[in-house]
Amino acid sequence: MAQPFILPKDIPIEQYPKPEVFLAEGKRLTEEAQKRGIIMRVMGPLALHYYFPDQIDLYAKLERLGERYFTDIDYAAYSKTGGKMRDFMKDMGYECDLQTMAMSGKTRHIYYAGPVPMIDVFFDKLDYCHEVLYKDRLELDPYCVTLTDILLQKLQIVEINDKDLKDIEYLFITCEIGDDDTHKINQNYLAKRFADDWGFWYTATQLNLERVKKHCDTVPALTPEMRERVKAQADKLIARVDAEPKTKGWTKRAKKGASKIWYNDGFSDW
Repeated sequence: MAQPFILPKDIPIEQYPKPEVFLAEGKRLTEEAQKRGIIMRVMGPLALHYYFPDQIDLYAKLERLGERYFTDIDYAAYSKTGGKMRDFMKDMGYECDLQTMAMSGKTRHIYYAGPVPMIDVFFDKLDYCHEVLYKDRLELDPYCVTLTDILLQKLQIVEINDKDLKDIEYLFITCEIGDDDTHKINQNYLAKRFADDWGFWYTATQLNLERVKKHCDTVPALTPEMRERVKAQADKLIARVDAEPKTKGWTKRAKKGASKIWYNDGFSDW
């Protein structure tokens, strides 16, 4: 008989897995999936811990993680291997949330009752306010989605909150902006992604990057040097995006501006 699905927040703290369990499990599942021809890449705070193990003190100072530290492990995967996912996760010790499977089985699975309380798997894209696409991008790092895609996951949020702004600030402090995805934010990919999507461009550059530049001044954990770096990184990205030639579709949509809703309504956070 299947165990009931218990949300991470409802698990007593004394029974809750330690952070090192999440860190080990994220890599275990990725490696075992690879052996079966399934590509799974970690998203979210866990990915930042893999990318920047020497910078976790700053993440803690930003007060980004609560009493339970990690609440789940978020993965991106390709839908072409979605049919294998349920059997694979069962072999790894997890049960499938059948309600989520019935509602959105082609785009999202939730698994539970394994070594960590909850595993969330998104297929092909993250589709909330704006689409973050993973086509041909999950192979770029052995364990995580790229830093570029982590940034996009934050920049797509129209009603962005404090924790997501801090994640962007953390990214700008800890990593460089460059021309590829090798442990960098790929400014060329971002510029091309926004050049054909006025709505995403507007949310990312006109709203969120401008918000970041103001918000960083309110974060006590950031030094004056860190704040200046955040602002410089934001300005560098905006300049690169502005320099990219825009498509006819972008130009046509720009004429309507924000007077018409420019994002997928109903979704504001991930």
